[in-house]
Amino acid sequence: MEIHSMLRPERILMDLKAGSKREALIEIVQEMGKNPGITDTEALKKAILDREEIMSTGVGLTIAVPHAKLHSVKAFTLGLARSSRGIDYDSLDGQPVKIIVAIAAPDNDQNTYLRVLAAVMHVLRNEENRKAILAAQTTDQIVEVFKKAK
Repeated sequence: MEIHSMLRPERILMDLKAGSKREALIEIVQEMGKNPGITDTEALKKAILDREEIMSTGVGLTIAVPHAKLHSVKAFTLGLARSSRGIDYDSLDGQPVKIIVAIAAPDNDQNTYLRVLAAVMHVLRNEENRKAILAAQTTDQIVEVFKKAK
């Protein structure tokens, strides 16, 4: 699965301005909403925030993977944000989050949704990939991490 094609450089925030989980999620969703494959940014924002109320998507290892499936999403879209200082995210391991990869998916393709989620986690579980994402100087370098991940 070539998830790098779902992550465009213009949807990568090199350093989040947000200081809280809620602000970070809103900031990343606003960037993702610029993709024509997302027809209702407000619905995506609500779905992502509602999902966080159920259970934190801060999975540990300084990463979070918020995700939502919606009818108003016409094409799988990834957004990525970095925070050099880290964000208190209520992560499973209690550590601040430095890398957030958000997934917006159409609500009619559960199989691809699960494969995209697994592929993102595969990239982010690798410590070298996380280091490369945090050290990248350009958005293209971050996309390249996802492209090279095996």
